[in-house]
Amino acid sequence: MDKKIRARGKVLTRALILAAATLSAPAAWAAQAGAAYFGPMQHMISSVAPADSAVRAIDGLPAVKTVKAPPQRMAAIVPPTPRRQKATPTSGPAVFQSVAFRVSSIPAARKWQAVFPEIATANLKDCKGLGECMAKKSLRAAIDGSTSGSFRQKLNSVNRAVNTLVRYQPDAENYGSMDHWALPREILVRGKGDCEDYAILKMATLKEAGLPPQAMSIVVLRDTRRNLYHAVLSVTTSQGNFILDNLSDDVKLDIALPNYQPLYSVSAERTWIHGIKATGSKIAAAPSLDVMPGEGGL
Repeated sequence: MDKKIRARGKVLTRALILAAATLSAPAAWAAQAGAAYFGPMQHMISSVAPADSAVRAIDGLPAVKTVKAPPQRMAAIVPPTPRRQKATPTSGPAVFQSVAFRVSSIPAARKWQAVFPEIATANLKDCKGLGECMAKKSLRAAIDGSTSGSFRQKLNSVNRAVNTLVRYQPDAENYGSMDHWALPREILVRGKGDCEDYAILKMATLKEAGLPPQAMSIVVLRDTRRNLYHAVLSVTTSQGNFILDNLSDDVKLDIALPNYQPLYSVSAERTWIHGIKATGSKIAAAPSLDVMPGEGGL
């Protein structure tokens, strides 16, 4: 009888030691062990210990009361926090299905800083000279004639009026400079300009019509079909981004112009660069932002 008691006691002792070692093992090691380890151990413990709340006396041994261990808390697996990037996507004008990044300075920022205050304060009433006065009268008529139409019709009216008033001429011929961003009054007086000049005058006209400048942006882009740089005016609305283009009198949504790849944009007192989503989480951005819209091929 004593031999049986000692044998069972040894089995119980080994089981308790093994269980204690398992509970203190590192989580990573326990995970590697898996069912191949815990299966046999649970079977061994159940063969020597009853399932009720107390271990009964085994052949005369005193009963040992079990103590329930507190529930073990599982450590949550949290992915590492990514390092903060220098430039992050924002709620900027993500036109042409791009990703917009707010930046403090781009090559065209200085030119834009000189032009935007003139856009913000421009009006279509004060004028000097016959040419400027006639041009402003035409723009006022475009605004007034579209008051009863839809918002898109108003955009079409302004887009068509500016396209009619301004004759395209590269900056090199017009100003003797490869990339001159003209003031609204300069454009009206000369009656000619290149693609960003059309966009500047359209923004000034729509501002006069009551559209907030923050809802508009001049987008410098790459026209992949014609293989050159270009500039358009984008108007952001709940219906999408409407594009006012000197190449067309009809205003279109940006999704209808898949050959336009945005590089950067300027809006009120902010500047943005644009990237295109590639594979996965990668974003492809333009290798250079020092481009001249409308000044020839790539």
